Amino acid sequence: MSFRPNADGYCNVSYQLPRYIERKAMEYFEEEERIKKNISTVEEFEKRREEVKKFFFEAIGGLDFEKTPLNDICTGVIDREQYVIKKIIFQSQPGIYVTSNLYVPKNIEGKAPAVLFALGHYEISKAAPLYQKMCIDLVKNGFIVLAVDPISQGERIQCFDKEAGMSLVRWHIEHSYLGFQCELTGSSIIRYLVWDLIRAMDYLCSIPEVDETRIGITGNSGGGIQSTLLMMADDRLSAAAPLTYITSREEYMKIGGAMDNEEISYGAISRGPNHDDFISFFAPKPVLIGGVESDYFTIEGTVKTYERAKLVYRLYGCEDKVKLGMAKGTHALNDELRQIVVNWFIETFKGEPGNFVTNPNMPIEDKKTLQCTKSGQVMDEFPDARTIFELNVDYYKKHKYSYTRDKEEIKHRLKKLLNMPTGKEKIYPRISSEIILDNSAYFMDDIKQSKVIFFSEKDIVVVGMYVEVVGRKADKCTVLVMDEGVNHIHLEDDLLTKLLREGDVFVFDPRGTGVIKSGDIGSTPYYEMYGTEYKLNYNAMMMEKPLTGQRVYDILRACDYIHLRCPNMRIGMAGKGISSIYVLFAAVLNDDVESIYVENMLPSYESIVLNRFYRYDVRYSLYGVLKYLDIPMILDAFSDKKIICYNRPDVGNVKKAR
Repeated sequence: MSFRPNADGYCNVSYQLPRYIERKAMEYFEEEERIKKNISTVEEFEKRREEVKKFFFEAIGGLDFEKTPLNDICTGVIDREQYVIKKIIFQSQPGIYVTSNLYVPKNIEGKAPAVLFALGHYEISKAAPLYQKMCIDLVKNGFIVLAVDPISQGERIQCFDKEAGMSLVRWHIEHSYLGFQCELTGSSIIRYLVWDLIRAMDYLCSIPEVDETRIGITGNSGGGIQSTLLMMADDRLSAAAPLTYITSREEYMKIGGAMDNEEISYGAISRGPNHDDFISFFAPKPVLIGGVESDYFTIEGTVKTYERAKLVYRLYGCEDKVKLGMAKGTHALNDELRQIVVNWFIETFKGEPGNFVTNPNMPIEDKKTLQCTKSGQVMDEFPDARTIFELNVDYYKKHKYSYTRDKEEIKHRLKKLLNMPTGKEKIYPRISSEIILDNSAYFMDDIKQSKVIFFSEKDIVVVGMYVEVVGRKADKCTVLVMDEGVNHIHLEDDLLTKLLREGDVFVFDPRGTGVIKSGDIGSTPYYEMYGTEYKLNYNAMMMEKPLTGQRVYDILRACDYIHLRCPNMRIGMAGKGISSIYVLFAAVLNDDVESIYVENMLPSYESIVLNRFYRYDVRYSLYGVLKYLDIPMILDAFSDKKIICYNRPDVGNVKKAR
């Protein structure tokens, strides 16, 4: 017996979890709107700015790096008629080599304004034709330009393997692959991206020809993201033009768009920053929001952010310093947008009319010509080169949880980590159907299966299959949670038989799994990076309400159902696959649980962090877990609950940290 679609027709569960998360998010957005509308003075605004920035930088793990020597070197110079391009490599941290191209106009008189160019998602990065054209247009107009390869692009591929001569992870997912390891430690890849740009600013300021009072930043797409981050992190910037990124979190959520890990920070929805914060926090300095009309970063959000930012700039009496520049086209730094940006910098930094006209057919360099390293990759060039993976291991070792066997302390940490829903509404279970299986494969006795449906909390329907031996009054029931869900119980004869020998079994699906798994959002496969689970997980994380915590809550509600059915029933728990983690956490938090069986459970969160190449699964996501606890510590402290761990997998073990 199995559930038919939509919980046997009782409820349309296809999109209940996305709707639930969106509703919760909209509550935060409405509160955010209320708070911002009530800000009427510069002092009130600056108080909130300080609070949001403090929370944000703590959430990404801080920027408490030491400013070590840049040890910058020039590996070559390209001489062109109006400018030169210097191939610069500097170290943002010891062993973190940053490759860049420095465009310098010839015949500089005095000091020149400079633009730090943050590069978006192109594998060839600074060599991408659209990016070269931006640098060339700026340098021909008298700007010194530094185009910097970000982590995982250009000559800075992080998962590059010398033996293979290539990256073992697709370059365009490296940010999220590495970022996943960072989030487990309670940090973010954002801190490393931002620090590279801060050190790039240090390098620019070291150039005698650069006017330190006129340094701006621009970049599109991923470069737009980096621009907004540096706008919050470095006060030396005097102007900024983030491009083809600025929208609003609420509008972007409506279209179900996925985000790279550098766009995601813990609590960003619940406590900020929203996109208008990126802009308004820069006040009263001049800023240009650049966009294209048909971007997937929704124009509705772009306009909303622009209007919100103007209100803040108005408090400073300089509303005219925030501009919106829109070009036709889809997501790209096209000719029209580039011309808008160059003219804005001319007006802002040189005080001249912005009447420059770009040449779409300008000559550009090939990738090899712009290359700073001989080999093409810093990881192949420098024996002492380090990776973000290694820096994150360092961070983990510094901030790792304190070990304890104190059960109450572990429960306290776990509750804080999971931040579960708090309400416990009365359960009104529905038994949609029952069946008795004669001569069951499990026993000679008949088996009764009952399909159970109830609301775990308002707007969240959960389902389960209650399995019992006919004529036997059991005094124990085991909650069984499997990745495949209730409808796959017929494939688990051995496990079900084992558990039925001890008592009844309640096979259960928490939200977003099994029978009540969400419908697809977008075209990426459900559990893959950028798929539906990824989107739901990170939207929940940005509200400080992890999906893991929500699912643990549902499992605890399954225990409530069992006690509603039979108040004196003893409780056991069993899990298979990733669901084993939910089961373990729920068992720890419920004192009534006396036995735990887990199969194919992650050995530790640490095993993901310490393996350079690991098996990615977004369902392991749990921001900051390793600041609180890890699985082995829980197993040790709660061993009196009769825990059986069967067939625990290896998550990678390809190359461990040095």
